[in-house]
Amino acid sequence: MKKFPLLIAFIVLLGIVSPLFAEGSSPVLDSALQEYFKVGKLLSDDTLKGVPQAATTLMDIVQKNTPSFFPETLLAKVKLLVEAKDLDSARLAFKDVSDILIETLRTKKIKTGKYFVLTCPMAQASWIQPDKEVRNPYYGSAMLLCGDVTAEF
Repeated sequence: MKKFPLLIAFIVLLGIVSPLFAEGSSPVLDSALQEYFKVGKLLSDDTLKGVPQAATTLMDIVQKNTPSFFPETLLAKVKLLVEAKDLDSARLAFKDVSDILIETLRTKKIKTGKYFVLTCPMAQASWIQPDKEVRNPYYGSAMLLCGDVTAEF
């Protein structure tokens, strides 16, 4: 019987402490991801038009918040996205940006329930979306629906 109150105390303590390890979203992350989502949508629509502008805004956000929030490796990858001259180079840069952002979400233990990681086995690449409706930025209209939700943040 003496173990029961200890078990209850442990469960209560666990309930109080565990949320401290899972962060919610932050305004910095939300604003960066909004620009990232614009790029993903444009690439899924097979267009480069608008990508440099959204990527430039993303680069400004990343630059202002590195290394305090974003890893230093992200800035160079976003710069490649800004400078992309064709869909293929933009998609390659987007893959690298996606990988770093996904790892940032994992490392910071972000738990919002509003960001979804989708993975395309054909492209061997993942990306983040604000919903579960697949819009593949790596193949666009050729394979727009190729991908599955593989994680949620």
